[in-house]
Amino acid sequence: MQILGLTNDVLGIILALITSLLWNIAPIIQKEALAEIEEIDAKNPLKQTRKLFSKPRWVAGFAMALVGGLTYMLATQLAGIVVIQPLMNVGLIALVFFSNRRLGEKLDTPAAVGIILMIMTPVFIAFGGVTEPMMFTEYTGILLYSATMLVGIGVMAGGTSKIAILWAPITSFFQALASQFTQWFTLELFGGADIIQGFISALLPLILMGIFTAIAAIYTVSIGLQRNPASRFNAITGTISMFAVVLGGIMIFGQIITNILFYAIGLSFGIVGVILLSKYQD
Repeated sequence: MQILGLTNDVLGIILALITSLLWNIAPIIQKEALAEIEEIDAKNPLKQTRKLFSKPRWVAGFAMALVGGLTYMLATQLAGIVVIQPLMNVGLIALVFFSNRRLGEKLDTPAAVGIILMIMTPVFIAFGGVTEPMMFTEYTGILLYSATMLVGIGVMAGGTSKIAILWAPITSFFQALASQFTQWFTLELFGGADIIQGFISALLPLILMGIFTAIAAIYTVSIGLQRNPASRFNAITGTISMFAVVLGGIMIFGQIITNILFYAIGLSFGIVGVILLSKYQD
């Protein structure tokens, strides 16, 4: 498919950049609303959710994130998750700018270096040459991956009362689960000639995609943003999510890393960036 002479990959990349901007500006708007309400806890999610939706500014940020979800889904279908996911950190540039202008967040030198490394990470990951996803025929990979993510979430959840930044990797794991089910959904939906049969086959991943997206976009991200600087939280969330998504692509959809050196450099930049930002405080 071509629109105005643009290939699927180019259209997918454009949509990915739009997604990245939406997903990195939305937290700034939401954090402004979160500053106006009492601290959100993890004990009564329904009550907390009602409280969040009572704030128009938070709802505006949530709507922006939802639009980003639609552009992300289209981008994934056009260019594949392995091309799209590394581009999600590009929006960190906008995140840092607006968090400074609107929230007054200041970055020290190590944190600034961490942001730069995280912006560079997807470039090297892209040069890692990870192959395109293929629809799986057995459910072992998706079950093992989901179990790993959920166990990791459970382990980290116990430490959030003392280490607030743990909400970032928790959100990342939920986002990664949502991304894998998004990829499964699009492969099932558009994989055959019969779109109706494709939708029936894609119903299960659609439901799971909705569940994990809602948890990440409404619940854990709000707690994490309220307790951490937005620039720090979103940078760590985006980078860990990227690696978790690529891991899922390897485990579930048979993707292969063709250039280990570039991928290793990107991985190293991502890890160092996370370490530097994890030490960053208001």
